[in-house]
Amino acid sequence: MAAASNHWAGRLRYIPLVNIAIFILTIAVFGAAASYANAAIQTPMDEQALIYMRPRPSNGKIIVYSLFMPFFTMLQSLVDLAFHYYLSLHPIYALVVSATYFIGWLVQWSIWMDCEVSGIGFENAGKGETCFQVNLAHGPKSRVPSKSSEGIVNARVGLGAIVIALYVAYGVMAALAVARIRRGVKGI
Repeated sequence: MAAASNHWAGRLRYIPLVNIAIFILTIAVFGAAASYANAAIQTPMDEQALIYMRPRPSNGKIIVYSLFMPFFTMLQSLVDLAFHYYLSLHPIYALVVSATYFIGWLVQWSIWMDCEVSGIGFENAGKGETCFQVNLAHGPKSRVPSKSSEGIVNARVGLGAIVIALYVAYGVMAALAVARIRRGVKGI
């Protein structure tokens, strides 16, 4: 712990703990997402999709759908921890990163909810372009590919919601640190 910034004084010094929590939860989300992607890749096409000659989703599309945000969040949180402890993480950088990843996770989580949990996107999928899961074999009352489980989907979606909340906390802490800097500069 070489050069922790003095911008993070008081309660704001706990921002690395928020970052560590984001990292740990994202590892769990990544594991659930990898399990889901593996199951989706192994799941055969749905009979209705075959009748209407809908295309099978590519393995790349399934992997990006499942693992994009968790993978980049793990990298980002490690970079932020290194910046905080060794290069003096600046609060404006932290504010921009928290806003960017909050929006990214909100979009990812909304798609997961729409296609796998709520079923709105699944049932209105038309040709399966909105939610690729509609083209995969699934149970009669399930939107989850037959080789996966509801538990994996619910764990991923639930932990994703917690990651979103942690990015809100990260953003609030960064905004407070930016306000502290501005008060110091303007003498307020």
